[in-house]
Order: sequence, then C-alpha cells, then structure tokens
Amino acid sequence: MKRMKFSINSWIFGNLSIEEIARRAKEIGVDGIDVSGEPDTIDAKAVKATLDKYGLKVFDINGNFTEENRIMCHKDPQMRASAVEYGKKCVDMAVDAGTDKVLIVPSQVNKQDYYISREQDWKHSVDSIRQVAEYAKTKGVTIILECVNKYEVSLVRTLQDGIDMAKDTGMDNVRVIGDTFHMQLAEEQGIPSAIRHAGKDWLLHLHLGDNTREVPGRGVMNWRDILAALDDIDYDEALSFEPLPHQLTLDEIFAGVLDPDELTAELKASCDYLKLIMQAI
Repeated sequence: MKRMKFSINSWIFGNLSIEEIARRAKEIGVDGIDVSGEPDTIDAKAVKATLDKYGLKVFDINGNFTEENRIMCHKDPQMRASAVEYGKKCVDMAVDAGTDKVLIVPSQVNKQDYYISREQDWKHSVDSIRQVAEYAKTKGVTIILECVNKYEVSLVRTLQDGIDMAKDTGMDNVRVIGDTFHMQLAEEQGIPSAIRHAGKDWLLHLHLGDNTREVPGRGVMNWRDILAALDDIDYDEALSFEPLPHQLTLDEIFAGVLDPDELTAELKASCDYLKLIMQAI
C-alpha cells in the first residue's frame, strides 16, 4: 500500500513551544501537526511560519469542547451563540495556519446526559454546526465532526452518527473524523468495517490510539486490518497520533507531567511500526 501521511496532535506535548513540537515532529517522522483550537492564545500565522521552516504542515485545527460556552447543543441560546463564534474563530485560525479542516465535537466532552433530550440536543447541534459551516464555506474550510465513545459524549458516537449529523446540516463541507480508541468502544462491527462503510468521501481525518489509549503498538489492536481498510477506500488524508500515554489525565498532560523525550521516543517507534506494516500490505 502507499505510504500515508502522519500527524501528531500538538496538545499531547503539554506546554512545549510550537518550535519544540515541530522539532520533535520532524524527529518522529511525521508530516505535520494538528493544532489545538485556541484562537485567543495561539498565533496561527506564527505556527505556520515555524512549521514551514521544518517542512511540516498543519493538518487541522483541533477544537476543544469541554467548556460550556463552546458547546454546540447547549440548552442556553447565548451559550450556543458563543459556541458558534468559537467555531468561526477556529475557521479563521485554520485559514491563517494554512489548513482547510476544523474539528468540532457536536456535544460536550465528558458529559453523557442530554441538556434537554436527544432529539432537541441533536437539533441544536445541527443548527449551530450549520452556521459555522456556512461561514467556513466562504473560507474554503471543511468542518469535520469527531465521533467520541458513549462514555464521554451524548450525541455523535459512531462514524454513522457523524455522517447522519453532517447530512442533517445540509452543508457539503461537513464530514467526519474517526478516532481508533473511541471506535473500538463504539463501532459494533469493528473498526475496519466502519472505515469501509464511511469511505473516503466522508472520512477526512483519523486519530490514532491503541485500545490502551497508548500509541499504536502498545496494545492489542490489529493495525494491519485497520490500515488495510484505509487502503481499500483509497484514504489519502492524515493519520494523526493522539494518545493519552500512561493513563494520564488531560490536566496532567497540559501541566507537562509526561517526559517529552519519552513521549517522542514512543511516537517515533509507533510511527516506524505503522510504516513497516504499510510496506507489508
């Protein structure tokens, strides 16, 4: 099979500078990074300039949907309006960073219950995402909806959920992103089947994490079958490493608890491992 593009999520390196993350990305052997969606604190133009120096690119803006004023399905109209504005800022950030994708989680991360009901929350999310997508379309940006497992979100848990919501927006620039860690908990027919069912027209990005949420190869997932499924659909987007190593919490990651040298070594070994599998398919 052809060698696919690799990326890493910038947030897994905690508080390291973008210059240091870029240097490590080059060492790991990936082609670029996914940048955290923090438009008020991250200078996307400066990020692009730094990555250009290393021959790397930004693959997407990775929105953060834990704060209430960023939740697309919130019951409070003012909160939803704030979420839409946040989404639009992430679109502007994407343009400045030189990428054409913005990741949105349609409901609040780490909230399994509904604000009102599944039907009403779904409608609110669709309406909010449609507004962001309308703005994004004027900028040449696609919204990718992340499917997160049922233990962490209330609405979009499978690739099919994401496709259904994307269709409900009525916008042709809304697609989906998978995450292998979440998919192993949500896709009843298995990850390869879900990938083939979605196809390359819907699946525009994929986060990588083993069943342990470590880097690929530090668990029991069948990466050969997953990569073969991607090859079957002629997937030509990025594969982005997004582990939560050693069962650390997000707060611990952001605080820089993890040794960056250890993480870099693990990511490099995993990237090399996946490249070897690709060569054998």
